[in-house]
Amino acid sequence: MRQYNYLIYALVCVLIWSFIPIVSRFGQDGMDSFQFLFWSNLISAISVIFVALLAGYKPTKLFILSVDILIKVFVLGVLDCLFYLLLYYGYSIENGIAVLVIQYSWPLVIILLSVFLLKDKLAGRQIIGVVIGFIAVIITFTKGQITQLQVENPTALLLVFSGACCFALMSVFSRRYSIDPYISTVWLFIFSTLTSLALLFLFSEIQLPSEASLWPTIINGVLINGVSYILWFKAMNTGHSAKIASIVFLSPVLSVIWLVLILSDPFEMAYIIGIVLVIISGILCVGFGKKQKN
Repeated sequence: MRQYNYLIYALVCVLIWSFIPIVSRFGQDGMDSFQFLFWSNLISAISVIFVALLAGYKPTKLFILSVDILIKVFVLGVLDCLFYLLLYYGYSIENGIAVLVIQYSWPLVIILLSVFLLKDKLAGRQIIGVVIGFIAVIITFTKGQITQLQVENPTALLLVFSGACCFALMSVFSRRYSIDPYISTVWLFIFSTLTSLALLFLFSEIQLPSEASLWPTIINGVLINGVSYILWFKAMNTGHSAKIASIVFLSPVLSVIWLVLILSDPFEMAYIIGIVLVIISGILCVGFGKKQKN
């Protein structure tokens, strides 16, 4: 059963990340993207340090690192910060369905990078499964009407895709570096917080979260950005890139379900089609019976 731990880690991440649209909708009340990103990163850094200490890590092990490892976690932190910054800024330019679809291109980019940088090998059914998963995302966000994918500002899509590439690189590098998930997550958020602070001083100003945005910002910092990354790095370190990618496609499908249930957004039949396609994608990528070498 332990061989399927990566599935549990990935599924928990997917469940947590599926609440991003709801938390982001309330969390940016009265704050701009730079302010929301900084406070989320700061809370994430504090929360993952606390979790690591609870897990039995001594401060000397967490904070005294070699220069080589510091450089590696610095790269992870900057890539993570750039992912969210480009994502938020892209949404500010064009709040279209196309942006949502491009945002979820990062599982595909992870697979491509894993093939080229980590020399992973994919089975034919895994490639088909990943393509079906991405189609599920398109159908879900367009509500089955593909013609809604109209692009008014290509710059926004380029920015969002660049952000998706940053997150994919961060995920692949975390596996390539083989750094302890707790240590890498702690330092990722330390450097991501410092990067977002520098950007905050350059392009915005420090402002405390409003009463309405405080709890969403805390939830975003502790769970969605914080603790979930420990689980994500644990999943990525197992090397099952294609299998994990197929599971990630479930996140946007769940997101629209939560929007229907929690915020009373209208329900669409396309959501059911999206869920069915994601399940098919997962079966093809994860597989049953004969073990696949990833």
